[in-house]
Amino acid sequence: MNSLLLMLVLCISGSAFAQDVRVQQSIPPVVEKNFKKKFPAAKDVEWHRQGDRVLADFDVNRVDHKALYEANGKLLAWKYDVRSGALPAPVTRAIRTQYKGFKVDDAEMITRGKEIFYQVELDGKPDDLKVVFDKEGKVIENADWW
Repeated sequence: MNSLLLMLVLCISGSAFAQDVRVQQSIPPVVEKNFKKKFPAAKDVEWHRQGDRVLADFDVNRVDHKALYEANGKLLAWKYDVRSGALPAPVTRAIRTQYKGFKVDDAEMITRGKEIFYQVELDGKPDDLKVVFDKEGKVIENADWW
C-alpha cells in the first residue's frame, strides 16, 4: 500500500513539474535570447506573464533581480535589491528629512533606459510606505512601478 501511495505522489509531482516546463516554453524566444545576452550570469530564472509583458525573476551573485520585457524582446526595466547603506547620499538625506520616524526596510535600484531610480519600502507607524526616488533624492509621484 505504501508503495502504491509513493508511486501516486511521484506521478502527481511529475505532472506538476511538467506544467512548469510548459510555462517556460511559452516565453517568446526573442525575450529569452535578449535576456541571456543582458544577464549571462543569471541563476534560478523564473518566468511570469504579466499581460503582454514578460517578467524574469532571477539571481545574480545571490542578489534578487527582476527584469520586465515586452513580448517583442524589448527590455523595459530591471531592478535588484540593494542594501540601505548603498543608497545614494541624496536619497538617504531625503528619507531622513522627509520621512522622519521611518526606517528603510527594503530598497531596490531600478534601471529604465538610461535613468536610475530607487524604490524604497519604509517601515513606519501606523503605516508603511513604498516611495520611488531619482538619484538626486527627488520623490517620483504616480510612477508605473512594479
